[in-house]
Amino acid sequence: MSWDRPRVLVAHSKMAPELAPRIEAEVPVRRAEVVGDLSPAERAGVEVLVGYQFPPGVLAELPALRWLHLTGTGTDHLAAAGLTPGVLVTNAARVPVESVAEYAVAALFMLLKDFPALPVRPPWYTSRAVLLDGSTVVVLGGSGRIGRAVIRRLTALGARCVAVTRTGRTPVPLAYRTVPVDRLVEAAADADHLVGCLPATPTALVDKEVLAALPPHAAFVNVGRSSTVDDQALHEALRAGRIRGAFLDVHHTEPLPDDDPAWSVPNLVVSPHRAFAFPGEPAEVARTFLDNLADLRAGRPARDAVIVPHKEDS
Repeated sequence: MSWDRPRVLVAHSKMAPELAPRIEAEVPVRRAEVVGDLSPAERAGVEVLVGYQFPPGVLAELPALRWLHLTGTGTDHLAAAGLTPGVLVTNAARVPVESVAEYAVAALFMLLKDFPALPVRPPWYTSRAVLLDGSTVVVLGGSGRIGRAVIRRLTALGARCVAVTRTGRTPVPLAYRTVPVDRLVEAAADADHLVGCLPATPTALVDKEVLAALPPHAAFVNVGRSSTVDDQALHEALRAGRIRGAFLDVHHTEPLPDDDPAWSVPNLVVSPHRAFAFPGEPAEVARTFLDNLADLRAGRPARDAVIVPHKEDS
């Protein structure tokens, strides 16, 4: 197909009003809150889709789809949405890096300075606050964009960072040590705190063994996918006082139901999945789409292309 004037649908419940006009400068755009708002005939004409959350099977109802540009980062939901093999997938993973890194560092400071206890009116002049300066922080996913940005900030604040990567073979810049993921328990035992920045994993990496290895003064922050954390093990560790506290920005079910046990876990801060947000986000997401469109028009590989496993690959 020609990339000169593809038929583009922007389907995003919140971002479409700001995102679509920026893309329309280059290509005609139809906008909708969700793909399901379109009639079957309208769906049949969609060649390029810009969006993120899709109901099960809905992508299979777009027979002309050739390119899916994700406004977010994760791709683990696409198989259930019916993504057809051969469709080009790009994402906006480079957009929220700085925002998520700042959020992770702010969350760690919140726990270390005991901010969650302030609303319950602690005794005057008392504090459990500890220093980040001089501490050792394990960054799970330290070689990724967000992991590197977190390490850069924490190092500037005086922390020593241990980067945990898949193989541990390539040293991560600014990390004083890089270790493979199969040594995570060992790294946790030598750490003061743990920050998770990983995409989805088949099994939880922050499990009972890792949590047991952390010292009692440890804080845990997760801005990565919820599948990387064993929630039950984390709840048990917090209820037993085995670690100082935890901060989770991403959850298995979102929004988190009112009856979810996480709401009643002591020293657990539930964040409403907003680490990625900043005022310029729609403009930056539009820019990633237009950058990739320019690549395709020039006959180059799309710079933000990602490999998405399909059901038959798993």
